[in-house]
Amino acid sequence: MSSIIEAICDKYEIILASSSPRRLEILQEIMGFPHIKLMKPSFEEDLDKSLYKDNPAQYVCDTSMEKARGIARDLNSGNSAVDGKGKLVVCADTIIIDSDNKIHEKPKFEEVQLKNLTKFHNCDEPLKVITAVTLINWKDQENYSFDQFHEVTSVYFDNDLPADVIECYVDSKDGLNVAGGFKIQSFGGVMIDKIE
Repeated sequence: MSSIIEAICDKYEIILASSSPRRLEILQEIMGFPHIKLMKPSFEEDLDKSLYKDNPAQYVCDTSMEKARGIARDLNSGNSAVDGKGKLVVCADTIIIDSDNKIHEKPKFEEVQLKNLTKFHNCDEPLKVITAVTLINWKDQENYSFDQFHEVTSVYFDNDLPADVIECYVDSKDGLNVAGGFKIQSFGGVMIDKIE
């Protein structure tokens, strides 16, 4: 374990406010945090997208912040610091914005996933994948703060990919529970031509 990770773990209990296996993998296997507590945010992720037409990136930032506020309320409902440690909570949300500036979250049905992926495949413009992260530095019920940042990645679909590959991917159910309906870290990556 690196000295930076060790210093953070000495000071904080690390909490991931997500049910995403990929986010857990990033914290544990890529960043090296050995012990992660999981908490599921209670926020319904139901902000009105029509209010974000001119700034869809703000939608994902606001969603991440609302998740964090819900977790802070949960922490404030009687929990105390563990072994004198504070809590460092990681809340995140990811969306896809297509060439029409439309926000895409997790498709609930395969038909929606197929429609989205077909649209992405037939477009020469990149998708914008935006992830917002909100960190809660929680010491106790009266002493906590929020910090937030977001990153934008441009993802280009392979326009030459045969349509039946997309149909096979949808049939696999691999990307049904992720933003936009595809995972680039699994075999959904075959649909991607370039990432910036």
